[in-house]
Amino acid sequence: MNLSVGSGEVVLVLGASGSGKTTLLRSLTGVGLWVYGGEVRGEVLLRGRKLGELAVEELRRLIQVVNQNVYAHFIEHVVEADLYDTSTAIHGVDGGRKMFWKVVNVFKLEKLLKKRFFELSGGQLRRVAIAKAMLWDPSVVVLDEPLMWLDDEGLEEVRDVITVLKSMGKSVVVFEHRFVSLLKLASSVYLLKNGVLVPVDHERLRYPRGADPGSIPRLSRGSEVGSSNRYEEVLKARDVWFRYDRSGDWILKGVNLVISGRKDVVVVYGLNGSGKSTLLKLVAGYLTPMRGRIEKASHVRTIYIPQNIYLFFTEESLKKEFEVVCSRHSERESCLEAGIRRLRSLGVDEELSTSPFNLSWGQAVRAAVSVATSAGSSVVLLMDEPFTGLTYADRLSLAKILDSVNSPKILTVSNRETVSLVLPARVYEMKNGHLAEVEPEVDLEVITAAEKCRELGM
Repeated sequence: MNLSVGSGEVVLVLGASGSGKTTLLRSLTGVGLWVYGGEVRGEVLLRGRKLGELAVEELRRLIQVVNQNVYAHFIEHVVEADLYDTSTAIHGVDGGRKMFWKVVNVFKLEKLLKKRFFELSGGQLRRVAIAKAMLWDPSVVVLDEPLMWLDDEGLEEVRDVITVLKSMGKSVVVFEHRFVSLLKLASSVYLLKNGVLVPVDHERLRYPRGADPGSIPRLSRGSEVGSSNRYEEVLKARDVWFRYDRSGDWILKGVNLVISGRKDVVVVYGLNGSGKSTLLKLVAGYLTPMRGRIEKASHVRTIYIPQNIYLFFTEESLKKEFEVVCSRHSERESCLEAGIRRLRSLGVDEELSTSPFNLSWGQAVRAAVSVATSAGSSVVLLMDEPFTGLTYADRLSLAKILDSVNSPKILTVSNRETVSLVLPARVYEMKNGHLAEVEPEVDLEVITAAEKCRELGM
């Protein structure tokens, strides 16, 4: 494969899970050869010098990688101490002080210096991690899925940082699933598939003018939604207030929500930390409102599927997961058969002896839905960020899968891109503790990206 990145250019590398993106990253940085003992054919040149001819110290000054897990980059607990100590270790006291303040000013970190890392938002963490990499003043910066887990606010922070890197003349390589917001920043786009890196025309991934909006996939609610007088109210939140510390701020303030009918779908949009997960845990019964109440119909169960999907599972095999759920069912065998049929219909073909912890993220979400609904239809699914970590094609596929599940659902999302894939659900925004119904904007570019990703096999 061939790849060339010039000064001030941003190259976007796309690929499905398992396509070899991590291997390519390791090849570009020498880690695959020196740490993993792999074989490299061909040449990797950094500023005209062969990778194999560079000492480790020279390599670190030429190329820096910001990993998915940004916490792995930090040693000290406080931002200022970590960056300052690193800078002086690289450049000495005088040079380190100058480089430290240069990075602080360029990346606008003044208000973050006294904060501990666990106090930062996802976007702030990425910004600080990239700033730390820039203390070396590298020529090349590699960002490994920088938008992973970020909400819309964090996404904009990373976009701004990439813009700064471009203006500084850095060569930037970005590996990312969630690429639509980065297309306008990219100088070129490549697809990694079957071990081959292929250039992709930007326009193939963007919404073409004149496309039919009717092609948008929709979670169908039919006439049930908004007709609570006609359809049974299965769940209701009445004037719910909640805070974790009685002396602290309210997380939820007077929240009201009604779920009616089997096909009712509610999407709760909000930034990270806005209270979306807290709402789901209250509805699930894991938390108790300090004011107001949660009401459920007597025959209805709520099942909470957490953001980290693997926390849903408790057993050593898929079969055991179904057996535990069906053990309390009056018709155990029919419950098991129904659950396994649902699992297969949702595209999970793994052996039932397979551990759910060995499933891919997308498979694990589908398996969780199958297990949750195997004991009957009187279930309200509470799904916390189920689309996180998925490609656009996988998000589109999951949206259609959820449409086929005949149970009411409350889904939380932290980015507006995903809202476009699950319409027309009732969409609410969680902000400053309040829940308000909103009219969502449809982003056709995201819909097209999902379809194109499927065509391209990612």
